Amino acid sequence: MIPATRMRTGIAGLDKMLHGGFVPGRPYIVSGPPGAGKTILAMQFLREGLEGGERCLFVCLEEPPNELKINMRAFRWNLDDLDVLDANSDIRRFEPTPLLEISTEEEPAKMRSIGERIRKTPDFESKEVSVHSLQQLLKTLLVKKHYERVVIDSITALRYFCMREFEEAVTTQSFMRYLAESKVTSLLTVELPDEAEVLAESFLARGEVRLHKL
Repeated sequence: MIPATRMRTGIAGLDKMLHGGFVPGRPYIVSGPPGAGKTILAMQFLREGLEGGERCLFVCLEEPPNELKINMRAFRWNLDDLDVLDANSDIRRFEPTPLLEISTEEEPAKMRSIGERIRKTPDFESKEVSVHSLQQLLKTLLVKKHYERVVIDSITALRYFCMREFEEAVTTQSFMRYLAESKVTSLLTVELPDEAEVLAESFLARGEVRLHKL
């Protein structure tokens, strides 16, 4: 039985395939090789929400917010009211440890307020970021801001910078379970160099949109 309420992606062809869009309140994976359009698809999903008056959050774990803003200009979308959380890796030291010292902001900024300058570590408090700390930050923001749509770009970067290899499966499962229990509709982008690869995240999400590069 198809739920009466669907959350449109803003992409007509995809919405048709999904019988109107995503089922609300669930986490989904957007996977594909570099340059396939994962971030663009995710941003269209958020744009659709903004146009409907929904509160939306984009979590940057890979591309700095200023570059994200510049890259999105080509589409001429109105993203001024989009909240952007800068959780990019900004490594200050190299050590043979899986957990790196990373700077992050704890409050999202409106897209309209993001400047041209790349954030530099000395301007922010540096701390060790883990999946748990990001999860706690998201929990606080979801309670405070009541977001309806969230994009995490990308879980590949999150896995690379913030997870111990031997804990990766358990940590990923815990994070995905949290997103499912939060009742927010979330998209997580995942790098997929090998199109034949089966992602662990795919089994934990409620669905996967896999993009291919022609």
